[in-house]
Amino acid sequence: MTEPEAEKRVSDRPFNPSRLPITSESRGLVLEVLDRLSSAERRCKRRQAMAQLIYERVVLALTCDLAHLHLTKPTEWMTVELSKAALSPARRRAPFMTEKFADLVKSLAVPEVNLVELRKGDQQSRGGLRTTIRPSAWLGRRIAELGLALSDFGYERALLGEPLELRGKKVQRFINNKVVFLADKLPLPKSEDVARIRKEMDEINAWIADTNLSWWGDEQEDKVDLGKRFLKRIFNNGSFQAGGRLYGGFWQSMEKAPRLDGVLIDDQPVVSLDFAQSALRMAYAEVGAELPKGDLYAVWGLELYRSETKQIINALLCSDSLLTRFPRHTRGTMPKSWKFERPYSLIARYHAPLVPLFGSASGLRFMHDESEILIRVLPRLKSMGIRALPIHDCVLIANNEREVEAARAVMEQAFEEVTGVPGTVEVEGKVGRKLIGMTTPLPEQAAGVSLDAHRNSVGGGIREMTIDTHDGLLMGS
Repeated sequence: MTEPEAEKRVSDRPFNPSRLPITSESRGLVLEVLDRLSSAERRCKRRQAMAQLIYERVVLALTCDLAHLHLTKPTEWMTVELSKAALSPARRRAPFMTEKFADLVKSLAVPEVNLVELRKGDQQSRGGLRTTIRPSAWLGRRIAELGLALSDFGYERALLGEPLELRGKKVQRFINNKVVFLADKLPLPKSEDVARIRKEMDEINAWIADTNLSWWGDEQEDKVDLGKRFLKRIFNNGSFQAGGRLYGGFWQSMEKAPRLDGVLIDDQPVVSLDFAQSALRMAYAEVGAELPKGDLYAVWGLELYRSETKQIINALLCSDSLLTRFPRHTRGTMPKSWKFERPYSLIARYHAPLVPLFGSASGLRFMHDESEILIRVLPRLKSMGIRALPIHDCVLIANNEREVEAARAVMEQAFEEVTGVPGTVEVEGKVGRKLIGMTTPLPEQAAGVSLDAHRNSVGGGIREMTIDTHDGLLMGS
């Protein structure tokens, strides 16, 4: 395996067992896959009822997630856990991912089935390689012939997982012949605080799931998955006082311009309400020093490199040791002849009171404060009937002037409550602009998912499959 291939394989996304077919077209694809597997199996003895139900549910989830992968990243792969340890009752990510899951995944790749391409893992290699799969040419072709789009697939909320994640400190690892810095996922303690934070996230996720979101453009061409809105709050360095930002919404990974142009809330374009230079304001508050006037990232001598200066300052605050070279991806357009000492000395002179915080990992505390502010802001906006989508230190809301001013007041109040100093909220977007678009709200998931086969289009096999999402199979015991 070449180094680029190894690096790519490190970032392959994991199989998502929560996906469901929500239209007749996507259900039809699942039935085709079941029929294809049935023809290849040639079983002499039928499975018992529960075993057959589990088998069909696994095929459903794999088919839907493979289709999603093809529609979003057609050349990429996804990892699947096949080890006995990963599929043990204590660790499996879905109740139907039993020890039989590994055999079924492998059966999808045999020539007579030909549903996936499979790259075997290698646990003996240094760092280990996980098994990965992607749709075969046949499956990709059927997805195209059926005209499937991201809107044909939904999620089973019960399988979206834990909305909290606690990570340890990043350590250097050698994975797939490459040195990477990774943080282990730590078990969540059982405490009243954890239960409270989980409840907060459950309420936020339920609220966002019911929000009428749509996209001003071609969802398929733009690869926008409106159903991707389950948020997870991730804490760092083994502490619930470090990090805590919310991740997972489709709008969060977008560039600012397409986000403001494309996302619609209740048929209206959005504006972004962003805390101005919040990390530096928090840093000055922590050391008890007065803020410099004007733009805090417009450091004397670095005025032409504001973006790079911002990234370097944030890296200095987040690092747990004093930096001596440019952090990754921060040099930008700065001259190649410059050593890191030059921008660092200019930053240290301009922000002299903050030098004791450089290399102290204080940035993770500031991220925690930002997340705490949003956790206060979102329920207050909900109580006011203002729909909002969070992005770390800002929110998106519909561009209604009255709601914008009300949300700004709520955000500035929450900032001062958490930090003890005033905050400033900037608005980006065209406030008051009116636009009516086609809506695509998140489909409601019924208690059951019924696959009614249309025999004239998908051939023989199972005539109907119903998965009750309230039984022990999905919900667990």
